[in-house]
Amino acid sequence: MIKVIALYRWREGATFNHDYYHGEHMRIARAALQPLGLVRLESDRVLYPGEPRPGQVVALTNAFFSDLQQAQTAAKETAAVLMADVPNYTNIAPESYLAQLNEHSLANAG
Repeated sequence: MIKVIALYRWREGATFNHDYYHGEHMRIARAALQPLGLVRLESDRVLYPGEPRPGQVVALTNAFFSDLQQAQTAAKETAAVLMADVPNYTNIAPESYLAQLNEHSLANAG
């Protein structure tokens, strides 16, 4: 399983509308990515005790795909539509990464 990770690091003067991001932007992302092999889509709001400091991640998304080829194709083919929506919820430029998911269960621990 491969995941495409998009994350947002706080900076001075940043704004971020979590309601829009976790609602409307995820709807747009799901609609764009599903035809390209999306298996699962998650979005997280990172919580801190107080206001975020510069460099701290405030939100992230994990989009899961069966293999690397699907993930790369989906990322390439949907980049324009997803990036066009970014100004609707933040002025932070997202960072993106591909990662291989290695699952570990507690049943196998020990």
